[in-house]
Amino acid sequence: MAKKRPTIAEKKWMQQVADYGCVACEIDGKISVPCEIHHIRSLKNGSGIGLRPPHTRILGLCASHHRTGKISVHLGKKAFIERYGTEEYLEKKLRERIEEWNEIVDIF
Repeated sequence: MAKKRPTIAEKKWMQQVADYGCVACEIDGKISVPCEIHHIRSLKNGSGIGLRPPHTRILGLCASHHRTGKISVHLGKKAFIERYGTEEYLEKKLRERIEEWNEIVDIF
C-alpha cells in the first residue's frame, strides 16, 4: 500500500508539532527538545495494524520517547502511558497548546 502524502495543511500542522518539540520531555521539564513525528495508531481513527494513520493525529517525540528508550511508545508503551498518559491525551493537550499559541501570534 502506497503512503499517502500529506496535504499542504497537514504539512503545516506537522511542522508546528515538530517546532513544539517532544511532549514527553516537556513533562519532564525539558523545553523544545528536537523531535520526530509519531503517528498515532488507533482503531478509533481507522488506523490499526497495516493501515496508515492520518497526518493530523500526531505527536512530537524525541527519538528516546518515540522508538529507542525503555519508556517509549514503541518499546515501552505501558511504562510510557503510566508516566505521561495516553497518546490521545497527549495529542489533545498538544493541540490545545498549539492553538493557544496560534491565537496569541495572530493578535500581533
